[in-house]
Amino acid sequence: MREAFSPFLAVSMLFLGCSGALAAARARGPNIVLILADDLGYSDIGCFGSEISTPNIDRLAKNGVSLSQFYNQARCCPTRAALLTGVHPAQAGFRGMVGELPPRVATIPEVLKTAGYNTYMVGKWHLGETLKPTDRGFDEFYGMLGGYNSCWQEIPSYTRWPRGREKRGYAPGEFYSTDVFGDYALDFLEQGRNAGKPWFLYLAFNAAHFPLHAPEVDIERYEPVYADGWDKMRERRLERMKGLGLVAKDLELTPRTVVPKNWANEKKEWAADKQIPAWGTLPEDRRKDLTRRMATFAAMIDRMDRNIGRVVEYLKQTGQFEETLIFYLSDNGACAEWDPFGFDVESGPKNILHAGADLKIIGSPESYVSYGSGWANACSTPYRYYKQYTHEGGILTPLIVHYPAGVTLKPGTMLRRTGYLTDLMPTCVEVAGATYPTERAGRKILPTEGASLMPLLTGGDRPSRPIFIEHEESKALRDGDWKLVQERGGHPPELYNLARDPAEMHNLAREEPGRLGTMMADWDAWARRCGVRPVASRTARGTIELQPDQTLAGADAPAIANVPFRVQAVVRDATRGGVIASQGAQVNGWSLFVRDRKPVFAVRRDRTLFELTADRPLGDEQIELTGELRGNGMVRILLNGVEMASGDAGGCIPVQPHDPLIVGDDRMGPDGSYETPRPFRGSIHRARLIAGAVEPPDR
Repeated sequence: MREAFSPFLAVSMLFLGCSGALAAARARGPNIVLILADDLGYSDIGCFGSEISTPNIDRLAKNGVSLSQFYNQARCCPTRAALLTGVHPAQAGFRGMVGELPPRVATIPEVLKTAGYNTYMVGKWHLGETLKPTDRGFDEFYGMLGGYNSCWQEIPSYTRWPRGREKRGYAPGEFYSTDVFGDYALDFLEQGRNAGKPWFLYLAFNAAHFPLHAPEVDIERYEPVYADGWDKMRERRLERMKGLGLVAKDLELTPRTVVPKNWANEKKEWAADKQIPAWGTLPEDRRKDLTRRMATFAAMIDRMDRNIGRVVEYLKQTGQFEETLIFYLSDNGACAEWDPFGFDVESGPKNILHAGADLKIIGSPESYVSYGSGWANACSTPYRYYKQYTHEGGILTPLIVHYPAGVTLKPGTMLRRTGYLTDLMPTCVEVAGATYPTERAGRKILPTEGASLMPLLTGGDRPSRPIFIEHEESKALRDGDWKLVQERGGHPPELYNLARDPAEMHNLAREEPGRLGTMMADWDAWARRCGVRPVASRTARGTIELQPDQTLAGADAPAIANVPFRVQAVVRDATRGGVIASQGAQVNGWSLFVRDRKPVFAVRRDRTLFELTADRPLGDEQIELTGELRGNGMVRILLNGVEMASGDAGGCIPVQPHDPLIVGDDRMGPDGSYETPRPFRGSIHRARLIAGAVEPPDR
């Protein structure tokens, strides 16, 4: 059985405790709760137009303040890096989807501890697994270190730190991560209350990230809601948003999005660069499958809201609610991976059409599904695109702030001023009475890039400043009413006046070439200052000797952009499979791996994946395996120097990968058609990469 936990006290004790809590809070900084949702679209909560039941979040908005123009970083871990450090992701060690917080940045809990705070984290870390949350300022942690895991299975993905701390016990079939996060949040809050010091809780749910999992009783309630599809859902949400005053009465619904080509959908029957289909054109069995997927997504949000409600109720019952600063936001837009039908088994091209009794599998512990770009497009209403992209649908989130003791604006106020993730650090520092440091462990740290939100929350003003965003070569710059956006893959830059065109439907790049050029130059200057641009490798050409388990990042990684290269490895027991070496991620990169006993060499060029697989299976004896990309785009696999297979990748890799070279694994977004991490199960004796003139004689 789940261990019982009750915050409710006898009436007399509660009165005394509440009085004491209020007095203590006024003499110190407030308690702070930072709630981060995962992969929610802009209109996925009730107070922003959703049909999903989120009464607890809605009440925080009704009695607090909402910022409707708050920006995140388009993807999970870059957002988390900027949120916790107050600097841009590249400065915080995350130029892509992997990294580690460096000594040159401080985190919110590290700074708050200098003001006497106890610090707690529950949920999704996703900032590398070498440094744990307790290594970067948190006193206690329970949750997942990686980016996504089953919501139904605790071991091995959900862990407690520091090591040796007591964990709760759950009977078989009882564990559900969202509820468990609520359990540990209450445990830590009780610990904080008993300590008699102010506390900071970072509550980072993995709802509603894939794999979509939810209790059956919750899914069943939402299936009828979505049976008429994503087109009707978009229309209803837009009307509700107009009624709530979130958008102008004359705002038109954007066309269904054209899904860009990506590494997964180019392999499927459903072709890339096609518009999401109208719901009514889909066969009935497909509509039922997709309805079930969306119902599961909605159920995850519903359950998350109920656990937020548990935290709020605890704060009320212990007399801490009025003096606690609560933030709520999402880490990025809705997740569209990778086409309108979603995926099954793992993130990639595989889709299973569930029918009949098999529909009930969706959302259960036996499933691993996403809901696809059709629903993601609807969850982004009224905006275009979604997670990973820098149009508004990918980077705009509501920020809800509830702090009765410190916010002087009328409850329910909607602020239309812009804000960005880096503003949360200086806001927390200000309300806590802390001082942002200049050093950490004797080393100078970067100054924060943000500005406190408190002037806006107390009826004042603060200077407007540009907001710069980059993710995997997609860029955005919001400066006043104007926005520059350029998506990766060679798309031209676009320019919008968001005051007149908030849904980015009327590109003014041709009409405003001077403004476009200025904003492009501003973005480039920012990118150079913050280290967004790839750093030239010190080992740009020649032979680089590699070691098993080695990682080469930044200036230490081989420079492979627009040059031929060859990777060689001497291995044993190759039939066990896995990645021998990889560099890059889902935009540009390569991977040499073994699948089904056969060697595969994968090359990604602007997200287009080319995979060459040899026909002949390998044995377990010691061999030398080579993957080669020539200057003319030809790819070869060699076994002991003899060609096994060849093909045409279409050219060299055009841009230096942001992500590192890893020997013996791929822990990034996958370079090949597999799920990461993908460690090599055999043994690697030695390896090397030769960059530059590598054309060998044929043998």
